[in-house]
Amino acid sequence: MKLLPLPLLVFLLTPEPNDAAQILGLFQHPGKSHFDFFRPMFLALAGRGHNISMYSYFPLEKPVANYTDFVFQGMPLLTDVVDLRNFESEWKPLGLPFKVPTYFMLHDWGLRSCQVALNSPLITQLLRSPIRYDVILLEHFSNDCMAVVAHLLKAPVIALSSCAIMPWHYKRMGSPYINPIMPMNFLPYTDEMSLIDRLNNFIHFHTVNTLYNLITQPATDALIGQRFGPGLPPINEIVKNTSLMLINQHYALTGPRPYAPNVIEVGGLQVGPIKPLPQHLLDLLDRSPNGVIYISWGSMVNSNTLPSAKRSALFQSISQLKEYNFVMRWKSLESLESNKPSNLYTFDWLPQRDLLCHSKVKAFISHGGLLGTTEAVHCGVPMLVTPFYGDQFLNSGAVKQRGFGLIVDFGDFDTNHITRGLRIILDKKFADRVRRSTEAFRQRPIPPLELATWWIEHVIKYGGAPLIQSEARHMNWIVYNSIDVLLFWLGILFLLIVAPWKLAKIFISALGRGKISKDTKAKTQ
Repeated sequence: MKLLPLPLLVFLLTPEPNDAAQILGLFQHPGKSHFDFFRPMFLALAGRGHNISMYSYFPLEKPVANYTDFVFQGMPLLTDVVDLRNFESEWKPLGLPFKVPTYFMLHDWGLRSCQVALNSPLITQLLRSPIRYDVILLEHFSNDCMAVVAHLLKAPVIALSSCAIMPWHYKRMGSPYINPIMPMNFLPYTDEMSLIDRLNNFIHFHTVNTLYNLITQPATDALIGQRFGPGLPPINEIVKNTSLMLINQHYALTGPRPYAPNVIEVGGLQVGPIKPLPQHLLDLLDRSPNGVIYISWGSMVNSNTLPSAKRSALFQSISQLKEYNFVMRWKSLESLESNKPSNLYTFDWLPQRDLLCHSKVKAFISHGGLLGTTEAVHCGVPMLVTPFYGDQFLNSGAVKQRGFGLIVDFGDFDTNHITRGLRIILDKKFADRVRRSTEAFRQRPIPPLELATWWIEHVIKYGGAPLIQSEARHMNWIVYNSIDVLLFWLGILFLLIVAPWKLAKIFISALGRGKISKDTKAKTQ
């Protein structure tokens, strides 16, 4: 009989808490893929008897005990909004990736969603409510405006991130950033960078971080001032009171990172138990003796905006691999019927996690979104990745370095590159290597969802997590980087070198003056 790991056994045998905690979730970002990563934590907490008050754009489809939704209104959801034609031409100074403009896209999304959420009547009602919350969970992403609501409610705060932490997150968590091994979110680098890559990484990290400090934070303070009036601390001080941060990362995919102990990797926690596939998909898989290749570019990309030349290239590649059937999420099906290959099957929606883990799925053509990437890694499916924006480049670099797949840049998205890439990852040796590599991602001392739940309940129990807070949060740049220490020792070194030289010079000069004085006296005599 196979024994369960001890940490998992202890967790499963732990009784539900006698005193149900009041847990508040504040999520103003209208991105579905982000919330798909967060929701399992709240459902697990509700299942353990805690009371969840969830403020977001994504209510549950079916009611769940202990879980109450409060739905923001006024922002369109970020689904099928990304136009792929915007990425056809990319400026590469000196041939290097230049991704700083991504910051401005995030800044705009963040500011607009904050303006709507802060002025929502739901927030007014929340602040007037007599309920006192034991912990508040919110997203740290492109804007921190919900942190002020948590500040006013005076409860411990846990931050969640559905991606690698942003440049502006390191300081608030007191976590170190080491340029040579920690690639910035928007770049396709890994912990193996050349000198040129490290220079570009350094420029991107500090440029984007400076823009956030000089543009986003003052704009957020202005929004907060308009909503709540003067007297509140600046937002960059409020966020330093975050107890801990749970992030969608894991070293098996993205490489080891020297995070502070209050930054916890729980990558892949959204990968729940497998569910049966719908019958129409099972029938299609049964009709595919060689297997199927799954294609999806996530919930935000509008597939209809794929430029015609690239669409034709994709369809030609699909036609060239007649031995496989292709399954693709495509929103407007009628636009494809006239020219799609006979072995391409399109659907408005697909159960991605359950489909990827089916033994008939042989490869995944993806955009490098982190949820799909972690699900493919969990299921051991090789990937052909074409990143478009944001952290998709970072994820794609990790996929290639770790041997989980290959990259076809959008500029190279033609029949030759697509077909050749698919032939490589469909090779049995490549696929077997991917399946072996997934073991490090799947086998952990404690499953990520249970690890996240343990830490949340830890913060509830102790009213925060003071023992894992780093004083680096409150240090200025000069002290944090030991510039003052360096200047001190440079001063000492200067004194040790210059002082003897000066003394010797004075001594020699004095000797010279003494000799001149003796000579003068001798002559006068």
